[in-house]
Amino acid sequence: MTSVARRKRLIPYSEQRVLEDVAHAHGFVPTRIFAIMLPVWCVEVRATTTDGRPYEVIDQFLERAIAEAQVSTVADLSRFLSLERPLVDRAIRVLATIGHVTFRGDTIELTDLGRASLRDDVCYLVTVQDRRKMYFDAYRSWPLSRKYYDPTTVTLLPLEEVNSAKGNAGPSFHLLHSTHGFRKEALAELAANPKRDDYNLPARIENPESLGEELVYLPVYVVRATDAGRLTYLVYSQAADTADSDLTELVGRSPEITASLDAEYHAADPEDQKKRITRWLERHSMAHCRPVRTAQGTWRVVLPENAFAPSGTVGLSKVASYAVLDQDILHVSCEARGVRERALLERVDAYLTARRSRTSPDVRAHLARVATQLGLASVGLPELQRMAAAAGKTGMASELAKIAEDE
Repeated sequence: MTSVARRKRLIPYSEQRVLEDVAHAHGFVPTRIFAIMLPVWCVEVRATTTDGRPYEVIDQFLERAIAEAQVSTVADLSRFLSLERPLVDRAIRVLATIGHVTFRGDTIELTDLGRASLRDDVCYLVTVQDRRKMYFDAYRSWPLSRKYYDPTTVTLLPLEEVNSAKGNAGPSFHLLHSTHGFRKEALAELAANPKRDDYNLPARIENPESLGEELVYLPVYVVRATDAGRLTYLVYSQAADTADSDLTELVGRSPEITASLDAEYHAADPEDQKKRITRWLERHSMAHCRPVRTAQGTWRVVLPENAFAPSGTVGLSKVASYAVLDQDILHVSCEARGVRERALLERVDAYLTARRSRTSPDVRAHLARVATQLGLASVGLPELQRMAAAAGKTGMASELAKIAEDE
């Protein structure tokens, strides 16, 4: 893999957030995290497409009158619907332009497209020589789902932008390579897929052909994890802060990807890892704490109460969570209940502040997950409210009281 310089954070959430999801949402043990640029084919496709849009009210009434009441001339439609004749005439001409009606003398007939539109309650429009860009992974030529077509959340970078990406935030990404060309059959396969809408396609696509393919790169986190001794990989992208099932399946079924990641994992020297962790501990004045390497290959350290803010320099966000050092994972814990309670208050407070629209079940579910993570599973909403009041977090205590009353 080729190193990619850092730039403004490409994935808006942290590696720590990913590892917590792997451990607590999936129940896996994360052993390493990789920040990679996944190659994707950007394909310019030409095809005949049938897309749908809502009906104009008059258009649908006209088509229904033709189909259901056998009213078949402009004059008769005008009288039947009590509409001015010029208005009906213009609307019928528009319907003819989009292929919904045809003329036999003065008689108006619905086309197959018009009948299909009425049947499905959607105004179908056919575009010949439609051109659009579509995205497929560069290993199996599987299509990317609709969420990867939103440029406000997803960044697909051409090679020249990948190589020039610089900045101070986020991890260094590494470029994955693929030796596979684009499978032209993938276009016909996707056109026949009944779940076309999931892949940003119109209702119907005919005779798709590629006019050209370009490799672009999608930034993702890939977590190597174990599940009861079984090795697995989970993939996280810009599109959501939860594992992407399609990309996870892709990585799991692509030996050329997993072999590269496995080689990098096995090449890691435990002594070098320990030195990195020791330097991290020294920066936080905790050199006397000894990290331990587990059987799964991860590292753990137990820190004392004075390691954490405000008396120490380790943030409460690290309690019962992870520090990521390059690609190495260090699980940080603390036995002091007071530290864990302060961490619980901080995390629930941050959740309440960030999510103004939430329900009592949402809050309770979040509290249960975080409390379990911190070894405080017995703490419920009433006790958390009392803890917030005792800690001087009166606003949080009041909000928790309101949430409890909403039930």
